[in-house]
Amino acid sequence: MKRSIFLSLGILLALASCNPTTVTYSFIYNPDGPNSDVAENMKRVLEREFNVEIKLVEGVHTNANIDSLIRSKVDFALVENYIPYQKGVNSAFSIYSEVLHIFYDRNLNPQSFEELIYDKTIFVGRRGSPSYHMMMDLFTFYGLDQNRINISFNIVQSDVIVLLSTLLTEHELLGFRDFKLYSFDDIDTYGMGGSSVEGISLKYPRIDPFVIPRKTYGSFTNEPVVTLSIDVVMMVRSGMGTIAVTDLTKTMLRNRQTFAPIDPLLYRGMREDFDQSKLNFPIHEGARVFLDRDEPSFLERYAELGGVVFSIIIAITGGLVSLAKWQTQKKKDKVDEFYEELLLVKNTIPKIKTVKEGLEKVRTVQTSQNRAFEMLISEELVANDSFRIFMELSKETITELRGRMRTIKALEAKSS
Repeated sequence: MKRSIFLSLGILLALASCNPTTVTYSFIYNPDGPNSDVAENMKRVLEREFNVEIKLVEGVHTNANIDSLIRSKVDFALVENYIPYQKGVNSAFSIYSEVLHIFYDRNLNPQSFEELIYDKTIFVGRRGSPSYHMMMDLFTFYGLDQNRINISFNIVQSDVIVLLSTLLTEHELLGFRDFKLYSFDDIDTYGMGGSSVEGISLKYPRIDPFVIPRKTYGSFTNEPVVTLSIDVVMMVRSGMGTIAVTDLTKTMLRNRQTFAPIDPLLYRGMREDFDQSKLNFPIHEGARVFLDRDEPSFLERYAELGGVVFSIIIAITGGLVSLAKWQTQKKKDKVDEFYEELLLVKNTIPKIKTVKEGLEKVRTVQTSQNRAFEMLISEELVANDSFRIFMELSKETITELRGRMRTIKALEAKSS
C-alpha cells in the first residue's frame, strides 16, 4: 500500500514537470548598445530552461516600445526608467545603467553648466527620449533661460552632444576626438554632500550620480568625470501571468553571469537587491514574488493536478505541524524547568546569611545559564522570547545575589 502511494506520487510529479504546450512570448528592444546581445542571450536562456519560444522584435524608440506593451502587442521590453508612468505596464527588474555622456567642442571652455548650454547648439537625442527628458529636467534644475537654449536634432552640426549609453568603446570614442567630456563636479566635492549631482539625484530620485574613473576613456578621462546615470529596466505588460513573470525574473537574475561579459554595467545592474523604490513603474506581482522570496507554490503552478497532490500535502503538513507543535511544547517545558529553578533561588535571597551561601547560589544560577546555552546550541531550546526573558531574569538574580552578599559583608564589617 505504502509503495503504491509513493509510486503514484512519483508519477504525478513526473507529469507535473512536463509541459507539452509551447508558449510564445515576444520581446521588444531598441538595437542600441548591448540590447541586441541581451535579447539573444535572454532568448537562449529562457528557451533552454522552459518550453517557450521567445520572438525578438527590434523597436524603433522607447516610447513606441512602451506603446507596444500597453497595446499587448508584445509581452516584455527593455525600457529606460525615465519614461513617464503609464497604465498597463509594470517593472520586473533592473538590467543595467545608462550613463550620461555630455561631449562638448574642445575649443569651448565652460566653467559651469550654464556656460556649457547657453548660446550653443545642443543635440539631446530624439524628442521625448530619456536623454531629452533628462536634459529638460537639468535645465529646470539649474534654472536656465529657455530662450538661450538652442536644441538641435542634428548631431553633426552640434557644439554639445548628449548621449545616454553604456560605457563607450574605443571605436565609438573616435567619433568624438574633437570633443571633451563634461564633468558636473570636481571629484573632491563628490560624496561630501556638496556636489551638484547629489542635488540632482535628491530632486530627481530616478537619476543616480555616476563617476567615470580616471583613464576609463584614455585622454577623455585624465581626471575622473562626475556625471549621472539612469537604469534600464525589464518592463512587462501588466496582464502577464504572475508565474510567467516570476520565472522570467528568477531565470534572468540567477543566470546573470551569462550576461556580464556583454558589458561591465550589466554585472553591476542585474542584481536581486536593486532599489525597487526607484522604479518609475510599479513592480509586477510576479517579480515581487521572486524578489521577496514568496515563490509560486507547486499547486499554483499545476492547478490541474492539485486534487491528489493537495490531499497528500495536507496530510504531510498536518503531521509536520503536529510534530512542530510537539517539539515547541517540549522546548517550552524545558525552559519552564529553568524558570522554576531560578525562582527557587530568587525566593531564597532574603534568607541568605553568609557570603559562602550567596556564592553557591550564584554558581547555581550560572550553571543553569550554561546548561541553557548548551541546549540552545544542540537545538533542544530555541532562542525565543521565553529564552531571552530567562537569561535576563538570571542576570537580574545574580545581581540581586551579589547585592545581598555586599550587604552581608557590610554587616560583618560593622559588627567586627
